[in-house]
Amino acid sequence: MEAVPRNLVIVKEILSTYAKLTSLHINNAKCLFVPVAIPESAIPAYSSILNCVPREMPVTYLGLPLSIRRLKKIHYKPLIDAFKRKLDGWKAKYLSSAGRLTLVKSVLSALPLHYMQVLNLPTWLIKHLDGIRRRFFWKGKDKCLGGHCLVNWKRCCLPKKAGGLGILDLALQNQALLIKWLWKLKSEPYATWSTTILNLYGSLDIPSLSTNHLLSYGLKDILMYKDFFLASVATHSDNHEPLWRWSANGTYSSASAYSVLADPGTRTEYHNKLWILKAPPRVKIFLWLLLLNRLLTQQNLILRNWPANDGCPSCTGHEFETAMHLFVDCNFARNIWDLAQQHFDLPLLQFPSNLQSFWLNNRVRLGASWDTIWAAASLTIWKERNNMIFSQAANPPFLLLREILALVCSWNSMA
Repeated sequence: MEAVPRNLVIVKEILSTYAKLTSLHINNAKCLFVPVAIPESAIPAYSSILNCVPREMPVTYLGLPLSIRRLKKIHYKPLIDAFKRKLDGWKAKYLSSAGRLTLVKSVLSALPLHYMQVLNLPTWLIKHLDGIRRRFFWKGKDKCLGGHCLVNWKRCCLPKKAGGLGILDLALQNQALLIKWLWKLKSEPYATWSTTILNLYGSLDIPSLSTNHLLSYGLKDILMYKDFFLASVATHSDNHEPLWRWSANGTYSSASAYSVLADPGTRTEYHNKLWILKAPPRVKIFLWLLLLNRLLTQQNLILRNWPANDGCPSCTGHEFETAMHLFVDCNFARNIWDLAQQHFDLPLLQFPSNLQSFWLNNRVRLGASWDTIWAAASLTIWKERNNMIFSQAANPPFLLLREILALVCSWNSMA
């Protein structure tokens, strides 16, 4: 309200009348008022009228820091603390990679959404929150060296159809949520938000507003995204109402904006087959890493300057262990594929020059049933390779085939 004594008295009388009618009395000890651009000399008189203490900005309002100035790092501490409280309550070491991914997507990525609907989060904060999410996903710990992150975080945040894991990109989601306010200016000119902007700055025209040097910090942050918004809005030919290009009904939604902002325009050949494969989610993540050549084979260990064996542990030769060698070219792997082919009565398998082609080319010939066989055999090869390295033990091929059969039967029975 305007800082005039008469206004303060009226508000106090309204609250007093409400208390008498409802028996819900005001607790003055929990009340405060926030003076904005008011002389220091007038504040004691206002405090006496309202019978509550003054408080300087920023203050917490509806769970968010409210301020007329740029927020400092300390003001974002409640959001960072919320992440820490969640992590402290989770037993990450008992979770699989799929379990951690679910928590990253459904919980950690949702925590800042309330802030992002109103505030343009600073770059340092988004990097900090991304670091928390990244460390939890890859290691389930507070610390995670770069070498432990098998795939670049930006790649992880790509949509699945573009080869990522579909983790929320916080910066792009922040942008999509703030653009909503530009849509309100365009589609709801008589709403409170729009009339407030009109009264303050004399215009609702977005290009004109962006040239106004008296804008608040919050409105400046929102207008940063005007170019994408203006390029995405058309005008209905009949009633001149705005139409959002990226939704079927022409109405703005942050989900539709995010899908456009996050789409790099590229597609992977396998995305629509990998994520519907009949296998547990943790196995799909393993296969995703395999197809991206990010498993910690000898080749990738050397690239990370980590200790590595001299030769492939799965064959008697001293071949350099790449993913292609381990899963396709190695005599050990070929033996596994031959046994699987004979047991499942498959035609002769093709062995092209890369992992994706090995899966997809044979899939064209053998159908979707090949997916589960390929996934189970690949996982078994990887587990046996690790068994050879860390336990210095090897299982006979017929036991490995039995394990593959058990996995295929179990996964095929999944809903």
